[in-house]
Amino acid sequence: MPIEIKELYIKAVVSDTTRQQNSQPLKLDEARLKKEIVKECVKEVIKTLKEKNER
Repeated sequence: MPIEIKELYIKAVVSDTTRQQNSQPLKLDEARLKKEIVKECVKEVIKTLKEKNER
């Protein structure tokens, strides 16, 4: 039975309390954070799909 996702709402709040002089480390950290967020979102979607598939 196929599952159709009609709406997917993802909200993330990332705040940086420290200011860095060099923008390069910030960009690397930002890329790492984006990868972690995407990984977590994919994990949750797969988990939801598995739960719906078991029903």
